[in-house]
Amino acid sequence: MKVDEERSHHITWAFQVYASGRWTLSQIHRELTARGLTTLPTPKRPSKPIAISTLHRLLSNPYYRGMVRFKGAVYPGSHEALVPKEVWYQVQNVLESHVSAADATQLHAHYLKGTIYCGACGSRFIITNAKNRHGNVYPYFVCSGRHSGKTECTRQAMLIEDVERLIEKYYEMIEVSPGMRQDLAGKIHADFDLLMANETKELSRLTSERDRLDDKRMKLLKAHYAGAVPIDLLKQKQDRIADQIGDIQHRIEAHHDEYASARANLDDSLGLLANIVSVYERADDANRRL
Repeated sequence: MKVDEERSHHITWAFQVYASGRWTLSQIHRELTARGLTTLPTPKRPSKPIAISTLHRLLSNPYYRGMVRFKGAVYPGSHEALVPKEVWYQVQNVLESHVSAADATQLHAHYLKGTIYCGACGSRFIITNAKNRHGNVYPYFVCSGRHSGKTECTRQAMLIEDVERLIEKYYEMIEVSPGMRQDLAGKIHADFDLLMANETKELSRLTSERDRLDDKRMKLLKAHYAGAVPIDLLKQKQDRIADQIGDIQHRIEAHHDEYASARANLDDSLGLLANIVSVYERADDANRRL
């Protein structure tokens, strides 16, 4: 596979800006259209600006971080990755956060909107503005169940700044101590050791299956030389075996990469969990939302 030099830099740019959390799909779509990004022409269809639905599928496609989907699973591809995997995963986080708050771009936008729920009835919190007798406007979070009358909830409206402080307090509750971090690391690494032991059995099975197919391929070739298998049948069977071996090889490579990557990120993840309060306090609104 070769990189499409005409379009690849547009794709890389789209991932980078969407990962920041400060661009919407519509804004990126308009910018890409202005920059001249188009679909590939075909004999029946000329090139045209991409649709916004195509942009969404593009941003969620693991192909651009160097992976390929095959029979429902994802494997390392042989092509060049256009996007670092850290950027790709950040984009998936942003996409997911927008799905969890489909109304995030409507009026009264706030980084917590769509992500918090009433503890009394479970309804989503919505934002409303209340005006006092002096004409001052105050933004509140209110229970949508009570606001719409769909539940019998009695929770009072809460000032947005009070909710913000409560969320900050929540992060203090889930931050782990250095001792707990060390204990968690030990337990999770032990789990990884157990997983790797099970993976060794699976890798052994896959390797044996690959060797069996290689042996079958050699026997077919010998049978052809002996005149027992005609050339057209040989090619058909050899192609089928080659596809099976390729599938197994991809699975073997995926097994090697999966847990190695997870181990590499484990200590960073635990470090985040042990310092989540300061990280959240320093984060801008877009990253607080994530």
